[in-house]
Amino acid sequence: MKGFSKKVLVVILWIIIALGIYRCSVSQTENREAGEEEAEEYGQEDKEEEADDAMRLPFDGNVRILIMNQRYRGIYHTELRIACSEGMLVDDNGTVSEYAPGAEYVLNGDAFHDSSMICLKGKNNGKLQIRNLERNCPAQYRGTLECHAAGDGIVVVNELPVEEYLYGVVPSEMPPSYPEEALKAQAVCARTYTYFHKQKYAYPDWKAHMDDSTAFQVYGNCDESPDANRAVDATKNQVLTYKDEIVETFYYSTSGGYNGGAGVWMNTVPGEDSYLTETGDERYASNSEEGELAYKQYIDNGNAEDVEYGEAWYRWNYDKVLDASAAKKMFQKLYSLSLAQPHAVRIRSRFLSSDKIVEEKTVRDIRILGRRKSGLVTGVIIDTEHFRVSVLSQHAIRQALGCDGDVIYRKDDSAYTMGDLLPSAYFYIEKSYDNNGESGDNLKQITIHGAGFGHGCGMSQNGAKALAEKGLTADRILAYYYNGSIKAVSAIEQTAR
Repeated sequence: MKGFSKKVLVVILWIIIALGIYRCSVSQTENREAGEEEAEEYGQEDKEEEADDAMRLPFDGNVRILIMNQRYRGIYHTELRIACSEGMLVDDNGTVSEYAPGAEYVLNGDAFHDSSMICLKGKNNGKLQIRNLERNCPAQYRGTLECHAAGDGIVVVNELPVEEYLYGVVPSEMPPSYPEEALKAQAVCARTYTYFHKQKYAYPDWKAHMDDSTAFQVYGNCDESPDANRAVDATKNQVLTYKDEIVETFYYSTSGGYNGGAGVWMNTVPGEDSYLTETGDERYASNSEEGELAYKQYIDNGNAEDVEYGEAWYRWNYDKVLDASAAKKMFQKLYSLSLAQPHAVRIRSRFLSSDKIVEEKTVRDIRILGRRKSGLVTGVIIDTEHFRVSVLSQHAIRQALGCDGDVIYRKDDSAYTMGDLLPSAYFYIEKSYDNNGESGDNLKQITIHGAGFGHGCGMSQNGAKALAEKGLTADRILAYYYNGSIKAVSAIEQTAR
């Protein structure tokens, strides 16, 4: 028994030792794996921080603008015919050719041989003109034009100093005939917007901060103006900041009385502390019959104290006929929007796929889903026989209800031929049904009674004009529309770096 007991004890001892070794091994393995995962997490964070830092570009004095093609339809050009009244230099992979004043350089896909980029610069700081590019004025550009060979055509990037870029922005965004202080306010807004977008590339493949269309700031669509240039020079390097940060200074044509503030954009939290303030009446956002009636009365009567009260775009009316042809056009647009903006346009049916909406014949109803205290419509519902469509952003709403070529009548009874967008999303709807019926019949027509022109966020340009006419200076105009303070770019550089 004693020998047996010793053997048992030895076996038990070995089992304990083995278990200890196993547990230690497992613990070390778990700790190592956890450490590796933790290191990977920290490594990933470092990579993400490095990527973020790489996108935080320096606040230098140049900006790079991608030049869109005809009618701003895309980024690719088929052929470019370029000249300069002062003569120009063409750099093709280090080989520089000189062109005489007025001589035309034709650039197409066949011109790219040894390089994928050809760079042009005017002599004596002359402006380069793209003769076959249609704008409201001759398409002329300061600085350099980089022409890149791409699979679908030629991409053009204009690099130039920020202050010279603003010479092409201010008159394209605000009539140079406007008061000096309004132009100066516009210059500060445009400069701030530029430096905000200079922090990263909108077109990273081409290292372009923005393009020249309404997607950012319109640039080079009107001739430079001495008055606009003076406004740029008078505010040189001045930008608007909020909590010592460069902000995105949105601006638009005309307010209908209230400012939509940051809530104009879907991803903004209502009531969030911001340099963009919202004004209005809380009743409008109550989603009640009383609130809708109050807003209708405000649209119909206006307020003589509103800054833009005397502007043509202060109020407008749009009779939208909904016969079979117009309904079909609307359904086709809604389907296209649902593909491009699925977060904003949703098509639902109990039995049919969304693409079948293009086969619908009539509109049963269009109603407002909600609005903000500024009066901004935040959603609409469109009902057909088999579908319900919800449209949930101000831009998508303007796309869904607008119709290229239809006529709108403004406050002064002047007619305006609409593009693809409804003038604004500040409106109420008056409905007419088939057979003089009521809700439940098909809609024959709606009349949209609206206010203002544009998204309604930030500075109203016609409001700036009216305030300047009242004697307000540029800094007071900016304070009227934004929270924040004006600083010089040089001071922001130190903060940014």
